[in-house]
Amino acid sequence: MPDQIEFKGLADANRDMERWARQLGPAVTERAQPFAERVADQVRNDVPVLTGTLAAGVDVVEVDEDGLHGVGVGHDPDVPYAGWIEFGGSRGRSLMPEGRYLYPAAVTAEADFATIAEDIAEDTARSFPWSTPTS
Repeated sequence: MPDQIEFKGLADANRDMERWARQLGPAVTERAQPFAERVADQVRNDVPVLTGTLAAGVDVVEVDEDGLHGVGVGHDPDVPYAGWIEFGGSRGRSLMPEGRYLYPAAVTAEADFATIAEDIAEDTARSFPWSTPTS
């Protein structure tokens, strides 16, 4: 008969993982806010400036119910031309489906965000009160 492997504490481990995952989202939200602000600053500096209204319309926005943040532009009704500046597509401005300012900033920031998220996951896992299996 082959050797059998018995997992002890599997139910506890599953509960712990669920509890840890619920903690992780808010921790990422809180610690990534300054990062989102830096990306927004970069976009503000990159958009063309005539009056400054477009740059002032670049904001850190909540993008889901967990409170995760993203950077957006043109949510203000005073900036109805934000989409045209970002994507073009008419009146002499060539269409760029990926955008000129937001997407390039996001691509540039992707590796830094991955490092931040990894650090947060490690920090929260290290300090989490994991269960210890008993006999």
